[in-house]
Amino acid sequence: MTGLWTAIGLGVLSLVAYIILSLGKLSRPTRGILIDRAVRPETALVVIDVQEDFTRNTGRHAFDPEKRDAALGAISREIETSRAAGHEVAFIRNVFRDWPVVVAMKLTAGGVGTPGREGLKFDRTLDVGDAPQFEKSIGDTFSCPDFEAWLAEKRIGRLILVGLDSCYCVQLTAMGALARGYAVEIREDATLTTQPEKWAGLKQDLETAGAALA
Repeated sequence: MTGLWTAIGLGVLSLVAYIILSLGKLSRPTRGILIDRAVRPETALVVIDVQEDFTRNTGRHAFDPEKRDAALGAISREIETSRAAGHEVAFIRNVFRDWPVVVAMKLTAGGVGTPGREGLKFDRTLDVGDAPQFEKSIGDTFSCPDFEAWLAEKRIGRLILVGLDSCYCVQLTAMGALARGYAVEIREDATLTTQPEKWAGLKQDLETAGAALA
């Protein structure tokens, strides 16, 4: 009987550890191998999580419609400018996959970003065209191996980041990129956040780490 209770206790501890790990990795940048920018001269615009579950959310996590529309307009202009300049453009879609995160999102945010929702599609204002699309389930886009492989294939060493949320997925992707040696620019007017009071400190951290903000 003692062995049974020991097994149950270990199982509970393992479950708790898994939940903590799943929730914790949402807000941590990833680490990776340093690139050689000398052999990666190309630039890519990375459009992060501009999905209708987030942009058209009417709950307590909703964006101010005026600020949202202004940012969406700026994002569309960045897409047009990048294509005209011959730069690559990639679209990132966030879909929460770890079940503790899925449960948390359903309990606290109406299930936004969870599998099977119509709102996972990119915002209706975006001209996605035939651009590559990559899926992630945590903040840092570099958690997606296919994205990193695409950057290597296209010899990209400079990233321009736009999208949302600037306090979470945008800044985490920036930190993941900087940790790998990429040049990083964030176009502030083409980002959105639900926590503007938090952005000032994060912006300073990003600039200290080497990101350029325009």
